[in-house]
Amino acid sequence: MTDNADIKTAQQRLQSALKALEGSLGPLLARVNKLESQAQEAGAFSEDRAKLAAELDEAKAEMTQKETHFQAREAEFMGLADETTEELDRVIARVREALGRNE
Repeated sequence: MTDNADIKTAQQRLQSALKALEGSLGPLLARVNKLESQAQEAGAFSEDRAKLAAELDEAKAEMTQKETHFQAREAEFMGLADETTEELDRVIARVREALGRNE
């Protein structure tokens, strides 16, 4: 009967050890699940960051292009303004000359 009692005691110890192991695994599995969730969120943040960086680069390139176009147009208008001023000065000089007022 001692073999039977020893087996029963061993079985009880094994059952107790399994319950303790299950109890320890619960928090560990919860922690693993939480870490996996955080890793997925970090991956999503990285994807979002990369997408936003690409959009920012695109916006900067577009802004640079528009700025260059604006500067070219500004230079064109300044040239036209200078030409107009020169032409007006010539017309005023001719009108004064025609009126006999050379100054």
